[in-house]
Amino acid sequence: MSNAAALRDELQRIVGESGILPDAQIANYTIDGLTPKAVVLPASVWEIQDVLRFAAAQHLSVIPAGSGSKLQSGNSPEKVDIVLAMTHINEVVEYEPADLTVTVEAGIQLTALQEKLADNGQFLPLNPPYASRCTLGGIVAANASGYLRLRYGTARNLVLGLRVVHASGTVVKSGGKVVKNVAGYDVNKLYIGSFGTLGILTEMTLKLSPIPARQALLTAQFQDMQAAAKTGLSIVGSQTLPDFVNLLVNSEHAGPTLVAGFGGDAETVTWQLEQARRIMELNGAIGVKEVEGESFQKLNDAIRAFAESENESRTVIVQVNLKRTDIAEFAENVLTNNAEMLALLGSGVLYLKMEQVEGLAETLATLRERVVAAHGSLIIESAPPELKQQLDVWGPVAPRARNLMQQLKARFDERNLLNPGRFVSGI
Repeated sequence: MSNAAALRDELQRIVGESGILPDAQIANYTIDGLTPKAVVLPASVWEIQDVLRFAAAQHLSVIPAGSGSKLQSGNSPEKVDIVLAMTHINEVVEYEPADLTVTVEAGIQLTALQEKLADNGQFLPLNPPYASRCTLGGIVAANASGYLRLRYGTARNLVLGLRVVHASGTVVKSGGKVVKNVAGYDVNKLYIGSFGTLGILTEMTLKLSPIPARQALLTAQFQDMQAAAKTGLSIVGSQTLPDFVNLLVNSEHAGPTLVAGFGGDAETVTWQLEQARRIMELNGAIGVKEVEGESFQKLNDAIRAFAESENESRTVIVQVNLKRTDIAEFAENVLTNNAEMLALLGSGVLYLKMEQVEGLAETLATLRERVVAAHGSLIIESAPPELKQQLDVWGPVAPRARNLMQQLKARFDERNLLNPGRFVSGI
């Protein structure tokens, strides 16, 4: 296409006037300073197929998107021609409360789905950042989960089936609509976490859970990081079976704060709280406090929002994956860099929130070396474009793994249309 106006005219013939975002709103989908030539909002799988075929014929890149909460994630794209926003494909396709399963379209927002499920006393146990606006397609494409992963697992554990449109326009299905679907290869996991580089997710079937009759948590402060982490790991390994055990360090607290959450029937939760309190107090906890009701939800929301970037031009969000037993030592070292921290002790995942300052790229490169030496990984989840220009946000990948991913990308997206350059190793 010779210019953006001509491109939008051609796309409008495919999706209609309501399927093209007005020019005044296109800037909302800017990725690392690159503004798309057009933002398309398809209303059906057929329109997605036609847009992809058109893009392939014109050698245009296609960036899949939901609400836009993950647009600043990943490396900077090679080019941004068309953003394919799935917000108009947002229906509940099939809901079977008795089977604890639901099939939804990719553009449905998590909050809207949770409200519908709550009418039947059920919920989808995923609580990633940007919960007020993230879509299920974005959650699955990024394999986002949240701190409930300790008890319920990640998106990889909860997705039963997928419907995907490949770059060629071919529609494929994987998995099914029942929990015990074990026939054939588990192709679902190939798409989950692929960051939209292998196909456009349009529909997914998910495994649900009952809403616990009672939910409560304990908070406690500690004098030092080692004691807090040791106590948290003791609770994780105990018979209390917590929903989550998080370690929080930020400017609002004088020292490390341990937060342990529980859910279930009232009697069980009472016992869990008693046992967890005993473990905390035996390890020197200060001011152990029980929280539930409205205060419980407020604290939960604050923890879930920790990894959100409030100022994308200044805030850097980093995810570190380590062995559980390595978190305390790493945290003590990294917090000298004036970072705030949230550690999911049960999962070995640690989030850092840092301010973009001169020399931060060198600091992160040093931290990554330390993490890799401990057989972990460091991923920059959100950062200003200038920082991304200085280091790969995903980090190093073993040559064998990189070659395999490149072969898969070439097979599924021969012309490299989808999210070019944004994934691991510039895929």
